[in-house]
Amino acid sequence: MVTAVHYFATLEDQMMLLDYLGEPAKVTLHPWPLITTPLTVLNREEALEQSRVLVVNHQLGLPIPVRPSDAAMQGGSVSAVFNRLNWEALAPAEDEALMDANASPTILWSPARLHTEAILPSSLGSQADSMAQISKDYERWVNRSMSWVRRNGTQVWGLEGRQTRPDLDVDLSFISTVFALPGALKALESGTPGRSSESMKGEAATGKE
Repeated sequence: MVTAVHYFATLEDQMMLLDYLGEPAKVTLHPWPLITTPLTVLNREEALEQSRVLVVNHQLGLPIPVRPSDAAMQGGSVSAVFNRLNWEALAPAEDEALMDANASPTILWSPARLHTEAILPSSLGSQADSMAQISKDYERWVNRSMSWVRRNGTQVWGLEGRQTRPDLDVDLSFISTVFALPGALKALESGTPGRSSESMKGEAATGKE
C-alpha cells in the first residue's frame, strides 16, 4: 500500500471505524483484488474474513476496471507492469477485472484476523501513486479516514521499529508507526500481546510462548 495507517483493533474497534466511514449508507465493502460488474458487496462479517477489502465511497465514484486492452495495462510504467503480472497470476474470469489503483477513488482496508492469543495489525489507506491526481476530494477522504485512526488511537510502535509504550507486549516484524484503538489498547494493557503474523510464525517455530 502506497499510503496507509497501521493499527491494532478489536472487533468493537473495527465496528467503530466502519461506523465512522458510514458503512453501509455512505460506503460499501467489496472483495479485492478482482472486481466484478456489478460489484459484489460484502457485509461487515464477510469483510472481516477477508485479508484485503475494497471500500467504495459512492459520492466519489466506483472503482475503474482494468483489462489487457486498457491503457493502464500498456507500456513500461511500474503500475502497468504490475497490472500485467497480476492479470497473469490471478487469471480473472470473463466478468472480472483488476482495479486501476491510480484512477479509482477507493480505500484499501486490510482487517487483521482476530485471534485469542494476540492482536495483529490492520491497515487502511490508498494504493494510488498520487491521490490528488484522482481528485482532491478523494485525497481529503483518505486523509480524514487515516486521521480518524490516529486521533482515536494511541501510538504503541514507532518508525524505528521499537516500542513507544515499553509497558506493553508489542513485537512487530516491520518498521512503521502503529496505533492501538481503544479496545485494543485496553487488551494490550491487560497483557494481550501485539504481534504481526510473521512474528507469530517465528515464535511458533522457536516454541516461544
